[in-house]
Amino acid sequence: MEEIIKYLEDEFHKEIYITVDGCNLINHLQEMITRERIVINEERSIFVPGCQLYFVKDESINAFTSKIGQEYCIFVNKGIIEEQKSYLEGLDWSFISDTKQRKAYIESIIEYGFFFIVFHEYAHVFCGHVDAGLRKATEKKAQEYEADIFSMDYLVKYIEFYSNTDDCTEELEKLFLAVYFLLERMQKQNGAEYYSNRLIQNYYDDDRSAMRSHPLDAQRIIYLYEMLNIVIVTDKIQMSPVKENVLEKLRIIKQLADVELPKRDMDYLIVNESIQELKKSIWDIREKIPRIGNDKRKIDTEKNSPIAN
Repeated sequence: MEEIIKYLEDEFHKEIYITVDGCNLINHLQEMITRERIVINEERSIFVPGCQLYFVKDESINAFTSKIGQEYCIFVNKGIIEEQKSYLEGLDWSFISDTKQRKAYIESIIEYGFFFIVFHEYAHVFCGHVDAGLRKATEKKAQEYEADIFSMDYLVKYIEFYSNTDDCTEELEKLFLAVYFLLERMQKQNGAEYYSNRLIQNYYDDDRSAMRSHPLDAQRIIYLYEMLNIVIVTDKIQMSPVKENVLEKLRIIKQLADVELPKRDMDYLIVNESIQELKKSIWDIREKIPRIGNDKRKIDTEKNSPIAN
């Protein structure tokens, strides 16, 4: 623990942040990760690295993963819980009339947001990103894309497994709303992308693209939204209306219910085309990074390479 505290102070000038609620959340996530590691080991005889989770005293919406010695550590800024709660409570949740239910709904969104961030960071360990130490901007963005998809895929399966069929749709809606508002807040904090007349520059300008280590938040929101075509099997096969419900709730929350939304088909095409390029880049890093279960996988135990969310 002393080594981790010193690492945080020396490398980032940050401190560990401890609260009772935070410890409860961390313990729950540690159990989820441990359970998955056991299942993979038992079913496929593959040893998946573990990790330690910590909250960090930082109000921004962010997290990062480091390898300290031979131990993988995920550091989550407390802002993902505390600042996000303050932000969400100021939005319009009028589609939930009961005050207690509204509070519980917001708390669920905060929890799902925390889950998404942690499993995004754990994907950097699971997929070999931390040990690979890739440095090109295209490779870094591909790593972040893969981590997003890993996290969303895991949590969708988690919800489907642990929720009743009747509850599954609402839980999946909460998951996406959690991710949406996290990315929205990150975008505002970073000031990384403002569209207006610079949309094409944001997505096609080589100099701007080379400066970014992450996909733009609009890209991340769209490709994660596209994962919400969930089929629920009951007495018949039917498409659960998760995507439609998400859009309807966002119109209410963002007070757009009575507003005529402009058609932005060209903007969507620009973003979507850039996402297709991003998807192709994953195959490049998958050739460079040995996957878990590959006996030839080599781990550089001396490299401390933080990967920000």
